[in-house]
Amino acid sequence: MDEDDRLSIDELRRTRLFLAEAETSTRRTSPPWHIATTPHAISTVACVAVFLWVLSGMIIVVPAARLAEDIICRRHYGRFDSDPIDEELCKAEEIQSSMAWIFGLSMSLGTIVGLVAIIPYGVLADRARKPVYILAATGQFANVAWSLLVLRFWRTLPFELVLVGPTLELIGGGLTMALVVLYAIISDANSPEDRAMIYFFSSLAANLAVFAGPPMASFMIETWSPWVPMSLSLLATTLAGAIILLVPETARRSKDLHGSDDDSHVARDQGWRIAIMSQLKSIFSDSNLVSVLRKRSVLLLLLVFILTAPLQLGMGSLFLQYYSKRFEKSMEEAGYMLALRGGLTIIVVGYISSSSFIRLSNFRRDLILAQVSAAFAGIGYFLLGGPEKASLISGIVILSLSTGLGPLGNSLISNLVEPSQTSQVFTIASIVEGVGSLPAGPFLAWTFSHGMQLGGFWMGLPFFLLGSLAILALLVLCFVKPKPRTTESDRSVVS
Repeated sequence: MDEDDRLSIDELRRTRLFLAEAETSTRRTSPPWHIATTPHAISTVACVAVFLWVLSGMIIVVPAARLAEDIICRRHYGRFDSDPIDEELCKAEEIQSSMAWIFGLSMSLGTIVGLVAIIPYGVLADRARKPVYILAATGQFANVAWSLLVLRFWRTLPFELVLVGPTLELIGGGLTMALVVLYAIISDANSPEDRAMIYFFSSLAANLAVFAGPPMASFMIETWSPWVPMSLSLLATTLAGAIILLVPETARRSKDLHGSDDDSHVARDQGWRIAIMSQLKSIFSDSNLVSVLRKRSVLLLLLVFILTAPLQLGMGSLFLQYYSKRFEKSMEEAGYMLALRGGLTIIVVGYISSSSFIRLSNFRRDLILAQVSAAFAGIGYFLLGGPEKASLISGIVILSLSTGLGPLGNSLISNLVEPSQTSQVFTIASIVEGVGSLPAGPFLAWTFSHGMQLGGFWMGLPFFLLGSLAILALLVLCFVKPKPRTTESDRSVVS
């Protein structure tokens, strides 16, 4: 047994011992509403919160698109009464183009807010998880509530004011920061050997919400009205924020477990402004990290993050508009089509877990899986943009096989850096991914509008663009190489 193995075993023993002591201490001192105090219970609450967050986002996509289309349509035809308007009249190019631009700009504003908020709120979350999480939930609630307000009073408020909503997520960082804190809580509460399985269950919870949200919303629209799923989204957001009250603060557990000698814990004793600047300096000025970022494979993987960042935008409001316009179907039917990918994704994730892929450690295997996922994403999006419905369904099926591209990218880049640099590299990767997403919304709106003008085969232009980005990512991945192995002579030289 070498020194690294002994250190890992010691760390695992200390983790288990600490978790047991922390659990006993928590039972004695926690308030009565802290009913989830064991690692298993805390993880269960976190997974339920992930489900509620994703559900709140997925259940609002179809009704928000339907209401936005109805409002823009009424303004276009000068119909300000309350009588129903034929949905077929709303498929005019001018109406669909305006709608695409509104959603595209909203995506870009949300990305900007995420880039601005990730560092300061990340530093604050390192001190205490729950206050930052509650702030993030407040920001997300404000965003959803503001959108509902504008959609409800569109005759008084300009519809373009929905673009104010994403800026309200500056309160706490919104949904992005809430999910970051949840994964940090999972990491705090569980030993290293249990985290991979908990992360898998959180991914399963998210995909379950992706599967259930759109068809639920479509059914409610057909049965009652778009306002029922819109209100349910607000309720899910509220529950997702409030559920954190059931667990104790976990940042102190992590601090006690790992000690307070490193820079990140010294930052906890500084003022928050100094801590934020210290975090920025540690991310971008670490000489060892800078040398790592100069390595070709790391730079290539960061380029992959940029290229694949827009891919997640293809199966949201853009798909609803495209399906409804191209095949002359209702938004509700488009919502049922979204559920197809969610269901297939659950099957794929389940197969990956049963094949022991969630504990990937071999760089070569990770790389091959990432390349295959990128290939599936490229082929899927090209088929999605095809003129036939059979081609679209085939594209959705193949796209579900590209689910692991994001996690595999994180796994690959973590294998190229030292463990002490993983957090910094992940932060940089998140920023790079945000930069890649920034122009994607408006550019996809432009390609959608231009595709409608060209007509015919070219209506799938935005999906051809996304497919091209996935193929480019595949080509980049072909040049990624593993980190050179350290030989015994290298170790002796270092010593």
